[in-house]
Amino acid sequence: MPFRDHWRDVKTLRNDGIPIDATSNETAKLFDATLTQYVGWYNDKQFGGIKASLSRLLASDPNCASSRILAAAIGLFSMSRSSALAHAQVVETLGDTATSSDRYINLHTQALIDWSLGYRSRATDTWETILLSYPFDIMTLKFALDTYVHLGNQNMVRDSVARVLPIWELSSPHRPLKSYLYGMHAFGLVETNMVLRAEKQARLGLELNEHDAYATHALAHAMEYMGQTSEGIDFLEKTDNHWHQCDMIAPHIDWHWALYELEQDNWEKAEEILQRCFLNNNGTELSRLKYTDAASLIYRLKLAGHSCPSQSNSKLKQFLDAHLRDHQILFHDLHHYFVLDNFADIEIKKDFLRSLKETVESSDTDTGKFYREIGSRIFAALERFDEGDYAQMEEYLFLPILHLAYSSEYKCNAEKILPPFYYMVLSNGFLV
Repeated sequence: MPFRDHWRDVKTLRNDGIPIDATSNETAKLFDATLTQYVGWYNDKQFGGIKASLSRLLASDPNCASSRILAAAIGLFSMSRSSALAHAQVVETLGDTATSSDRYINLHTQALIDWSLGYRSRATDTWETILLSYPFDIMTLKFALDTYVHLGNQNMVRDSVARVLPIWELSSPHRPLKSYLYGMHAFGLVETNMVLRAEKQARLGLELNEHDAYATHALAHAMEYMGQTSEGIDFLEKTDNHWHQCDMIAPHIDWHWALYELEQDNWEKAEEILQRCFLNNNGTELSRLKYTDAASLIYRLKLAGHSCPSQSNSKLKQFLDAHLRDHQILFHDLHHYFVLDNFADIEIKKDFLRSLKETVESSDTDTGKFYREIGSRIFAALERFDEGDYAQMEEYLFLPILHLAYSSEYKCNAEKILPPFYYMVLSNGFLV
């Protein structure tokens, strides 16, 4: 299945279950093209990429609230900034949508404002309410899924898609973007340890659309969890031309490739992927996803005894300097800590941890709650690891791992924030 090149007009979008408020078909088609790039994780060259598509979309009809909602959400999910700046940007992009008499527009507006203020769980509840009335609204579904990933809520990554998948499967096989639901569902399945079912769904998605890089990503996870690293490398090599065209997520799939190589002790290959895909000076700015991937890969290599020279990490340093005190998502703060390992003395790291604590410890946002319950102990454990106090490190990590194993409430967050390199930290501590 090739990439899409025919776009829906106002009537067709509405008939397909997306209640766009556009009045012109030009706006509707630009909306469809932008939404397709967002769902498919790629920049369509015929439009100059998703940023150019968004600019054209907003200019085509400044009064279209659906366009502003899409633009505000993509900005929130893709850019790192402080909570105050994120909120200001969302309010500016949304404009007067809060005064709309349309309930659909009002609900989206409230969800995005909640998200920008740090209440992401509340935002997902609102999007789930919208999906009850509009199960074919893939924009709303993608907003919810992206947020569940931010929250680490794997159960809902799985269940949110599972709720709407049956009605999608009963619809026309020619419904635009339908095939992407299988890759989305596969990722939720693999993250909740339903690995064989995830593999089946991911392969179905790829049968329908070989360019579905999110299905490729889910299958890469499944192979990793089953210990099939050789098969994973072979799969990514054979399908390279398909998923590499999805440039928004391709570097993350390369990151999985690097993990396969590390599992096979091919650290030179992992280092080559790090330099080529993340640290090369090609003039492009690091995205938030590329930053966290690069930071975690550097940390894994360091734990394996292969430190990366700090001078080669200038792009990471630039991102770090710009976003060190954003403190919006704890997962990103953890990766800041890893990057600081390469650049900062102990006082700068302590200042960063003080800033984080002051910003989020008393907050009633999702980040504040998770910091109090688990996150603070993980940072304390990493400090003890750096100091060589492995017994104390083990004590600090015991509670988060206990929650990971037994608590349904914390499991989703702990799995997001305790990826395999924490087990590497534990192993290194025990073996020293």
